[in-house]
Amino acid sequence: MLDVSRVSVVYDRSIVALEAVDFKVNKGDIVALLGPNGAGKSTLMKAVTGMLPFEQGEVMDGSIRFEDVVLDGAHPATIARRGIAFVQDGRQCFRNLTIQENLKAAALLQPKRSKERLDMVFSYFPVLKEMHERQAGFLSGGQLQMLVIAMALMGDPKLLLLDEPSLGLSPVMVQAVFDVVERMHKELGMTVVVAEQTVPRLLKMANDMYVLSRGSVVMHSAPQAVDEAALQRVYLS
Repeated sequence: MLDVSRVSVVYDRSIVALEAVDFKVNKGDIVALLGPNGAGKSTLMKAVTGMLPFEQGEVMDGSIRFEDVVLDGAHPATIARRGIAFVQDGRQCFRNLTIQENLKAAALLQPKRSKERLDMVFSYFPVLKEMHERQAGFLSGGQLQMLVIAMALMGDPKLLLLDEPSLGLSPVMVQAVFDVVERMHKELGMTVVVAEQTVPRLLKMANDMYVLSRGSVVMHSAPQAVDEAALQRVYLS
């Protein structure tokens, strides 16, 4: 489904963030993208979704293909319409709008069947339905995380990229968010990539695992076969 081949990324034409990264995602998988802070996980997701130019970053080498279509140089809106949704860290939404208004705004990307998708979103996040008239700026961190994932779903994506969805959340809220991700994967057949530093629950539900360190892939294996000692060395280095 997604084929990132030998991709290198620099910021400000001088800072190397990724170097010759190979990363593949098969349709229907949950892929864990692990690595310590600054390893390049967010940069890889921004390269896939065309977001690098907004941060003075650029792909200097390699290619990115999604469903056999080359994405190199494509605008983020074009990539989103092809079916890739990116939930960045920071829980970005319209804080002055209500939950319902944020979801309606997100549906503008794919307006057909928006009512059906809204009902689906509320079935996955019933708390959002209960609070649909509340302004987003007054939500807790966990509720905001649910909202931004729900907004991504309103675009009817084929591939969902989640950048550190557990960041700053309590263990209970982390469990709730990953419960929904696993349910979406099972019920909708959705393909998901989750970037995290370390979340044991993610390794239990993922089909594939990549580990980045200093801008390079240093480990690729099935999560069940991970060498925990080797993984620990990556983080300690």
